[in-house]
Amino acid sequence: MKKILATLLGMALATSAHAAGYPDRPIKMIVPFAPGSATDILGRVVAEKLSKELGVPVVVEAKPGAGTSIGAATVANSPADGYTILLGTNATFTLNRILYKSLTYRPDDFSLIGATGKMPSFLLVSANKGASDLKQFIEAAKKAPEAVSYASSGVGSTGDMTGKMLAYVAGIQLLHIPYKDGPQGLTAAITGDVNGIFYTSMASMAQIKAGKVRPLAVSTKERTSDLPNVPTIAELGYPDFDVAGWTAVALLKKTPEDIKKKLIAAMEKLYQDDDFRKRQLAFGLIPQNDVGSALEQFAKTDLKKMKEMADASNIKPE
Repeated sequence: MKKILATLLGMALATSAHAAGYPDRPIKMIVPFAPGSATDILGRVVAEKLSKELGVPVVVEAKPGAGTSIGAATVANSPADGYTILLGTNATFTLNRILYKSLTYRPDDFSLIGATGKMPSFLLVSANKGASDLKQFIEAAKKAPEAVSYASSGVGSTGDMTGKMLAYVAGIQLLHIPYKDGPQGLTAAITGDVNGIFYTSMASMAQIKAGKVRPLAVSTKERTSDLPNVPTIAELGYPDFDVAGWTAVALLKKTPEDIKKKLIAAMEKLYQDDDFRKRQLAFGLIPQNDVGSALEQFAKTDLKKMKEMADASNIKPE
């Protein structure tokens, strides 16, 4: 018994010492989207800021695909030591539970550390071939059910769910065409291969400014600061429409608490960084400063809301 107690005590001391020295080497941040996507762009900013706070490099590694499941599974199969973290989204932690019968990871195996902002989705159409406004887009879908298509970065993405919700509230049928990643879907919208895409301004602003795509409406209740002239879907006749993606830094729940606390403290410092907030707003993000248990509660509330929306829209898991 004494040997067992000594072994357990040694393990506890080793864990404590390891946590006290954290971090002492580079941290890998897995982003479950393709390079150039909105979450990838945001991830590189978050990594840059966390590197300064933690004193070690935070290296972004893209693992796109399967509605963020590939990236999430990569972290889930890594050691729970705080050196492999995830920049997940609402798809990772809430939507995938609703849309998939089985997953390659368990959302409940993650602890949410800190929010990195909410992402409004814009309905973008080809500047040359697309509808002139939301009314025309919806009327076209009413005349030809499932002939009007929209792209997204994959089944279960925020863009996918935004399209499904618009179809439900407008009483239309839209054809969803998932792409491997957001940039591919955006290209399809520009060329007119699809009728539109629900996408972030962060990843599409260059194309908007270049006149390649035209934003018809935004998914959030309020207009955004980066595109203040673009109306909301709510003000265009669907007053309860309010959908936004959200992103958060997460790690495995089994990670030592001291390490979690250090990362939470680093995220709280991030929220006090004026440059970070300015960059969020410039990206069209809605700042969100929840950490730890407050963020976990937000995710639970969002999951309940999404379940209600899925039930109302008759969305079934695949």
